[in-house]
Amino acid sequence: MSINTKSIWKIETGITDIDIPWKKLAASEIESIKNIWAEQKKRLQGTSQLTKFTERLSREWAIETGIIENLYQIDRGIIQTLIERGFQAEFLTHGSTNKSTSYVLNLLRDQQNALEGIFNFITQRRELSTSYIKELHAALLHSQSHTDAQDTLGNLTEIPLIKGTWKTQPNYPTRDGVLITYCPPEQVASEMDRLVAMHHAHRSNNIAPEVEAAWLHHRFSQIHPFQDGSGRVCRALASMILVRADLFPLVVTRDDKNAYLDALEAADHGDLKPLVDLFATLQRVQFRKATALSENILSTGVDIVSVMDSLLRVAKQSKASLEQERYKVLEHAKVLESDTESYLEQLVPNLQQVLQSVSSEGNALVRQSNSETDHYFRAQIIENARNYLKYFADTLSYKSWVSLNMFWERRAYLVFAFHGIGRPFTGSLVCAPFLKFRDTGEDEKSVSIFPVADEAFIFFYNEPLDRIQERFQVWREKVVLVALQQLGENL
Repeated sequence: MSINTKSIWKIETGITDIDIPWKKLAASEIESIKNIWAEQKKRLQGTSQLTKFTERLSREWAIETGIIENLYQIDRGIIQTLIERGFQAEFLTHGSTNKSTSYVLNLLRDQQNALEGIFNFITQRRELSTSYIKELHAALLHSQSHTDAQDTLGNLTEIPLIKGTWKTQPNYPTRDGVLITYCPPEQVASEMDRLVAMHHAHRSNNIAPEVEAAWLHHRFSQIHPFQDGSGRVCRALASMILVRADLFPLVVTRDDKNAYLDALEAADHGDLKPLVDLFATLQRVQFRKATALSENILSTGVDIVSVMDSLLRVAKQSKASLEQERYKVLEHAKVLESDTESYLEQLVPNLQQVLQSVSSEGNALVRQSNSETDHYFRAQIIENARNYLKYFADTLSYKSWVSLNMFWERRAYLVFAFHGIGRPFTGSLVCAPFLKFRDTGEDEKSVSIFPVADEAFIFFYNEPLDRIQERFQVWREKVVLVALQQLGENL
């Protein structure tokens, strides 16, 4: 019986360069994230909060890069403990992982050490080489002595693992009855030389980091140069590109796995854009976490000496022009609010028909906040940010909203809330949507909210308005579809 084969690496071409002008692939918000995070790091330099954030991020990367490869499984609650408190045996209780505690801890520490080695590599201003990639592989797999393989009969067996050396045998897995083929062993050395040479050319041409990280990750995965561990090296190399650009390491969690695999498959077919967009999304996730640092310092009052030293450094800089620049984002917000009001108005006639078919009192209308009403929905905005979208909502720097109000026997409000993120104000705002239902009985009123987006929409003072609008319109369309589906289940 013949076996279906899927060739990830094309024998006719080998790996290919970026196929279209890279600026068409770039994510416009990345440069803004980079600049604002650089400002925040300068202000927080020397604080224990920044140190703890970096440590937590490296532990999260170490945990998730192994989960993605099915090296082990760890319960979600235990993962958070390990991220917050470190890789200690007492935290991996019986049943919280599917492998031995010592095995998992050794892998986690190896993976964290490898990421810290990348930070050192960047600090030393070393250039990427095939020898360094081999070093990285050996570091990531330091405590792993065997790997799974299939014998000639298709049975799983363990074989000794070769570290820091290109593969000598094909490593072609079978998925859903399909044989996945990568670069054959005899071509690996020349293909890796080509990969590194192309990367250096991209560095010379200042290709955007999210584009370069996605390209390098995918082309490396096409080669799959190692017997085992190529996936972990892929994500480590992508992290190297991003960290070198003053961004965050690439953390792909188990929740991202389907989107990650879909984006890689799109790249297999020549479309790198979904992978670039996914990497941009993951940068926004880490940026939201980073915005909580300043708020933690303000709320806890710890590490006062370091904070005062940091504030003194900032105070010596001329900030007037920067502050003026940052507040341009408020003008961007007004444009998005007005556009959202117009967009929702277009939905009103059809919604009125639907609601009137349910109730004779059915109606729909759009409202936008003003200086007297901008405090409406405050409790729901904070709840949505804290419990669902995981960021600190700053309603002191800015607050506004646009809502689609729907009435029948119930009341529903689709709210697009605009406000700051983190504190102090850094020149970035978010739009955070939610759906609020209100039921009125004889003796009581109950309110419930439903999140309608996986992430808040972040936009920046130093991002071109047309690019913000382009991103926002795509995001808003998805939000409204989710909200309408939720509405249909509650009519």
